[in-house]
Amino acid sequence: MVGPNSFRFRFYSALVSVLLFSSVALPAEDAAFRSITESVVQINVESTVFSYRDPWSSPSLQGSGGTGFIIEGNRILTNAHVVSGAVQIRIKRPTQKQDYPARVKFIAHDCDLAILEVADPGFFKGATPLKIGPQPELNTPVTVLGFPIGGNRLSITRGVVSRIDMDVYAHSGADAHRIIQVDAAINPGNSGGPAIQNGKVIGVAFQAISSGENLGYLIPPVVINRFLKDVSDGKYQGYVEFGVLDTPVLNAAQLQALDAKDLKPPFTGVQVYRVIPGSTADKGLKPGDVLLSINGHRITGDGDVEMDGALYPYVELVDHVFEGDPIKVEFLRNGKKQILSLPSSRTDVLDFQRRSYEAPPQYMLLSGYLFQPLDANLMDTMGKQWSSDGRVQIFYRYHYRLFHGFYRPGGVDVVLTRRLPHSSNAYGDRYLVQIVDSVNGKDVLNFHEFIRLIQEGRKNAERIVIRFKDSEVPLVLESQGLDSVDAEIQKRYGIRSNYREAKQ
Repeated sequence: MVGPNSFRFRFYSALVSVLLFSSVALPAEDAAFRSITESVVQINVESTVFSYRDPWSSPSLQGSGGTGFIIEGNRILTNAHVVSGAVQIRIKRPTQKQDYPARVKFIAHDCDLAILEVADPGFFKGATPLKIGPQPELNTPVTVLGFPIGGNRLSITRGVVSRIDMDVYAHSGADAHRIIQVDAAINPGNSGGPAIQNGKVIGVAFQAISSGENLGYLIPPVVINRFLKDVSDGKYQGYVEFGVLDTPVLNAAQLQALDAKDLKPPFTGVQVYRVIPGSTADKGLKPGDVLLSINGHRITGDGDVEMDGALYPYVELVDHVFEGDPIKVEFLRNGKKQILSLPSSRTDVLDFQRRSYEAPPQYMLLSGYLFQPLDANLMDTMGKQWSSDGRVQIFYRYHYRLFHGFYRPGGVDVVLTRRLPHSSNAYGDRYLVQIVDSVNGKDVLNFHEFIRLIQEGRKNAERIVIRFKDSEVPLVLESQGLDSVDAEIQKRYGIRSNYREAKQ
């Protein structure tokens, strides 16, 4: 969800990992708990990993492990990051001597959840599906089950609920949902394991902040249940976007400027300063509006609403609706209160900041220059190098695309990332790590448009002129002979194709 006060766009050095809690002894004769342990699943995965530094290369294979658990309908719930890019999945329960092949039926990268299915009914023999329980209270104990790295036996451990909040999910890097924080040591391997309280699942272990100590996180029941409801029709739709950027309303001078005479201390509401095209808010809200309430919940001056006795960012209310559901907003415009019912909708506004796992990287090699879309995967790969090289423009365009109005529907920046040395591009390093502005005088909206304009220029123009943002020096390539240059470079560097584009 796009959240208030830059909430949605804070970036964390988050390590997707597992929770291994302080050990606790449990009575062996507890048959009910033994039944729960029999529904926990060890997952071993072989998955593909793509290179964004050498995007033309074949994907490599890597092995990893995680945890899941059986729920109603002979389904296995786990984290999306456990099975992303999987080409082979083998699973087994704690007392099984053989493993079974499984496949991904549904995967939701935006909330880091997935459902696996197993064709062999023998896998489920003797297992009781686990039920999803209510959200736990603060300072209450939870028991987490899983298979941390270093052993094939089930680990049974405990932690305490220390915080319930809304935060960015590390798997996608851009989506924020409710989280349950627990005091715990962090070890890889238990991702996807159930957290149990009173015999029911009250969370799924999924990530930790690497800079913190003993901070582990669970995906709460409200997110789990929304995911299960979403896939109940046989497909996963995903989350809607409310779509406003806002600022708190905290002082009298601001209210006077907004002609908000009816609002008295303590001030309530947040002022909208940007509406995202194609979002829910785009159907009725405008910059300058002051949001007062959403679905009947009053919004504080800090952008929070009260739910179940606790304060959450107001976008939490939108986080659990589905596309088309009405969202009732009360707002102040030109000193007058208004009420609208906005149909909730999805948008691709943050797609470029969401990590991709299944699709191979897009690229184009042109006379040895490598052009790529500026997305989350590329930033993960090249960000540290660009930071050390002082490439401020790249980070500005990437992180402040929405805040400063750079965003256009369907738009993604294209950046020249590398130069494969060849006589045709000697002394061409001056163009590196620059964002493409136009090709032969035509603006570049996204990578698809960039490829189309390059191909058009090769056929119909004597030369291809690529201009970059904030630069007066264009890259000029002669169209004649370009095919032979590209063929020579491909042969020299063992590259099969000089470009790859995602299907439109």
